[in-house]
Amino acid sequence: MLVLSRRLHEKIVFPSVHATVEVVSVKGNTVRLGIDAPPDFTVLREEVQDRLAQWKPPPAAVDGEDAETRLRELGHVVRKRLEVARKGLEVMQRHLEAGRSQEAQATLETLREDLGLLWSRLDGQVAEPVPQAAGSPRGCKALLVEDNVNERQLLATYLRTAGLDVATAGDGSDALDYLRTSRPDVILLDMGLPRCDGATMVRTIRRDPTLAGLKIIAVTGHSPEEFDLANGPEGVDRWFHKPVDPADLVRGVNQELTAWGLQRSPLRPE
Repeated sequence: MLVLSRRLHEKIVFPSVHATVEVVSVKGNTVRLGIDAPPDFTVLREEVQDRLAQWKPPPAAVDGEDAETRLRELGHVVRKRLEVARKGLEVMQRHLEAGRSQEAQATLETLREDLGLLWSRLDGQVAEPVPQAAGSPRGCKALLVEDNVNERQLLATYLRTAGLDVATAGDGSDALDYLRTSRPDVILLDMGLPRCDGATMVRTIRRDPTLAGLKIIAVTGHSPEEFDLANGPEGVDRWFHKPVDPADLVRGVNQELTAWGLQRSPLRPE
């Protein structure tokens, strides 16, 4: 075991995995550490390790079990855990409003660990590629624009298992930069984005003749009435309200792409 001494705000660097650990605060016998690591790098407290058992990926597919069934099961797990996360955030907000910062911090740490465990399971689930159906449209490209890192990673992974070629952006500005050099078939767009919000991004796209006909699907917690945007090819082609059912979203993407003749066979699941 390597033992190191660090002062407040000094870091330990793990260059091979692009991670750092910083001493954030010291209070009594408790040391708070800040960990900066890649999104796919799972970090757990020792006492949480046993919880990994409930997140282990399911056994390999048996004869007669198709990819759609496994994707449906995966979508159920994702929806369930995201709903737990949503409720946990509500609890944390109540703690903060009541001035109970320690309880809020504990809830935040639990949520972070839970999402990390979910990512571990999801990563294990898709580590072995799902076989593509005959004629599956590998060429259909999607740009997923979502500022929440966990939501972006989970949804992008799900969409890739359904057959889409997915690029991602964390805000509207990065998304518009991407569109200057690449043209996807569909944009999956959160409306409440930093730097350049979804509505501004939609108006910018619709004014650009080089992006004419680009499908835009809103995936957001906001309602359409909050924005002065047209429905259809002059604005947003379709709206999905969070928390979104990934299977329903895939069906919506299928319908929009098929209507424009952009694919010969449907994405999975259908």
